[in-house]
Amino acid sequence: MYKYLQFDIEALDNLKLGKFERDANNEYTYSYIPGSVVKGAVVWDIASKKGEVPTEILNGDTIFYNAYPLINDMPAIPMMQGYVGDKQEIRGNKETITIKHSFSADIGENVIPYRNYEFVAVDKDDPSKVYGYNTPKTENLHINKRDSKDNDTKIFRYEAIKKGEFFRGYIRVNEKYADDVMGILKNEIMYFGGSRGSGYGKCRISNIKYISQVCQYESDFDIKKDLYIYFLSDAILYYNGKVNTYIPVNILKEKLGIKGKCEYIDSYSGLNMSATYNSLYNTNTVCYTAVSKGTVLKYQVEEEINPEKIKELVNSGVGIRKEDGNGQIAVLGKIQDTLTVLKKDKDEDKGKSNVKLENEDKKLINNILKNIFIKRSDLEVKRLVLSLIKEKDTPKGSLQSQIGKLLNIFENGVYKSEEEFIEHLKNYLGHIQDRRGKEIWQRLNKYSVYCSTSEYKIERISIQKMLLDFLENNKNPIFEALENIQREGIRVGGFKFPNENEGKKVLYDLKMKFFIVFFEYCIRTKEVK
Repeated sequence: MYKYLQFDIEALDNLKLGKFERDANNEYTYSYIPGSVVKGAVVWDIASKKGEVPTEILNGDTIFYNAYPLINDMPAIPMMQGYVGDKQEIRGNKETITIKHSFSADIGENVIPYRNYEFVAVDKDDPSKVYGYNTPKTENLHINKRDSKDNDTKIFRYEAIKKGEFFRGYIRVNEKYADDVMGILKNEIMYFGGSRGSGYGKCRISNIKYISQVCQYESDFDIKKDLYIYFLSDAILYYNGKVNTYIPVNILKEKLGIKGKCEYIDSYSGLNMSATYNSLYNTNTVCYTAVSKGTVLKYQVEEEINPEKIKELVNSGVGIRKEDGNGQIAVLGKIQDTLTVLKKDKDEDKGKSNVKLENEDKKLINNILKNIFIKRSDLEVKRLVLSLIKEKDTPKGSLQSQIGKLLNIFENGVYKSEEEFIEHLKNYLGHIQDRRGKEIWQRLNKYSVYCSTSEYKIERISIQKMLLDFLENNKNPIFEALENIQREGIRVGGFKFPNENEGKKVLYDLKMKFFIVFFEYCIRTKEVK
C-alpha cells in the first residue's frame, strides 16, 4: 500500500536546477523543481541519518513528482500543446486571449501556435478558463575555475529561478517509509539544486499533509470513442526495445484492457533530452529522448474502457524513470476545444518608484538592455542555426568557395548602411545568375534546410530562397523566428529594448547575424563540398 504526501516549497534563495541542455558558455535551469531533484534531497537526508537507503526508495517503487509553480494557491500544470490563436493577438501578448485546439475542425485562418506560457492554472469553476504563468528567472555571470587552463579565466552565464517562488510537490511512498519521509519534510528547511555552497538552493517546506491520491489534472473515466493522453511531465516512452514518440497501440491496449480496435490518430508534441545528474561521479546518467510535458496524443477506440484500468494507468504512469517524475499523464475523453487564457500575476506589493530619471539615465538603461539583448539574441540565433542544419539537403559539386564568399560579403556588410549592402548583394547575386549555365545559382537552390512553419508544417528553404527573401524583405519561417526574437526583446520595468522605433533596424541586424552564423556553420561542418 502507498501513501501520498503533498507539500509546498518556497524558494528562499535562487535555485539552480541545471538542465541537460547546455553549452560551453551557458547553463540553463528548469522552470520547475524536477522530481529527480526532490528525490536526491530526500535520499541524501535518509543516507546521512541511517547510513543506507531502503531499496523501495530507490528502485522506482517511490515516485517523486515534479513540483510545478504554485500561483496564489492555485497549482499550475504544463500548458497543453496544439493550441493556436490569432497571430496578431498572440504576438501582441494580450492579457486575455481566446485560443482553439488544432484537433478542432474549425481553427480559423491567420493562426499560429500559442506558446506564450509554459504553465497554466485551471479555473476551479470554469475549466475553459486558465491563467498563464512563466516562472521568473535571473541570469548571472560566473567564473569557471574548474575548466580553466593556463590561468585563462573562463566566464559563463547561468540561469536560476528567482527566490520567492512557490511550488507544489507530491511523493508516492510505501506506507512503511511514509513517516520517515514526512519527518524529513518537517525539518522545514531543505536544499534543492546546485551551487548550495554559493548561496543557492535553500527552500522552506510547508503545508505538509497526506492526501488520498495525486491528481494534478482530473482524468475522464467514461471513455467510449476518442481517447486523449495528456502528458503532465516529460516521458521516456521506452517500449518494444526503442524510445517512441507516442505510446504504441499494443502497449496502450494491454494497459487499458482494450480487446477490440485501438488506433493512433495524431499528436501535438515536442521532444526533450532527459538525463539526471550523479553528484558522486560528477556525470549525467544515460540520456534518452523524451516526449515533452504538455504533449497530447489522440487515439480512437470502439468500446467502453474499464474506469479501474484508467485509474491504474494514471496512478502508475507511463514509460521509464517514473520515480524521477517522468511519465505522469491524464487520460481524457475530450479536450477543451476553446480556451480563454488570462495573464496571472502573483499577489505582491508593487510599489512605484519615486526616482525621477533624466534623459541621460534613460539612455544608460537602454544601452544596458541593448547589451543584454545582443548577448541573448546571439545565443538564440545559434540555437536556430543548429536546429536547421540537423536536417539538410546538399547538392553535388563544390560550394565551399561560394559559401566562403557569401560569408565574407555579410561580414563586411555590417559596416555598410542597409541600403548600400542590399544594393551590393543584389549586384553580386545578379552576377551569379548571369553566369553561363547558372550552375552555382542552381546549387544554392539545392542546398536547403527544413523549418517548422507557424501552421505546424515543415517547409524546405534553400540558401537561394533565403537570400532572395532577404533582398525583397519577404517572410519565411526563419525570418519569422528572428522577428519573434526582436519582438520579445528585453524588458525591465517600464523600459524595453528594442522599442518601436528601433525594431526595424534590430530585425535587419538579426538577419545579418543569422546569415553570418549560418554560413560559418556550413563551412565548419565541411559538408559544403
